[in-house]
Amino acid sequence: MQFRFVKDLAIALIVILLGVMIVRLVVIDRTVSAVPDSSVHIQESVTDTLMSRIRTIETSIQDRKEFVFNTSKDPLRQGNIIKDNVDRLKEFEEMVRNTFRLATTAIDEYGNKIAYIEYQDILHEARVGEVVAGRRILEINDRNIRYSYGGSTYTANLMPRPRMEEEQNPYLRAGISGNW
Repeated sequence: MQFRFVKDLAIALIVILLGVMIVRLVVIDRTVSAVPDSSVHIQESVTDTLMSRIRTIETSIQDRKEFVFNTSKDPLRQGNIIKDNVDRLKEFEEMVRNTFRLATTAIDEYGNKIAYIEYQDILHEARVGEVVAGRRILEINDRNIRYSYGGSTYTANLMPRPRMEEEQNPYLRAGISGNW
């Protein structure tokens, strides 16, 4: 008898679920049929000028997305406009590094003249006729050398390593950059 009760209960639940599903489907069908096939705004149209303006804006946006910006320097870096102590120090070091400077001259034990030339942070030892950084040494004197570079002849005088001038700005002497 219990088996028959369980079977009847299962059939009753299935029938109830089918009834609920049918009611749910009818409600969904009525909701979908209430939506009109065409919009109520179908009568409103976009003018040709507005449509061309929209297309222009869309192509402009696409062009900006596809544009590749390439530059060796960051255009947003304020150091390109405002230079503080660090920027000036880097510029000075780069200038000293690229200076072809006669550091000293010497005579070895055999009487040969030697020139010590600083260029690109390297101290080059050179004798007459040798080439240092693309410059051929023509003559070595006590206080200068003559060399040829690019078809022209130049003279480099003996000079100490340049020093950076101290700033007269009181902010810089106090260690404040002045960029607020």
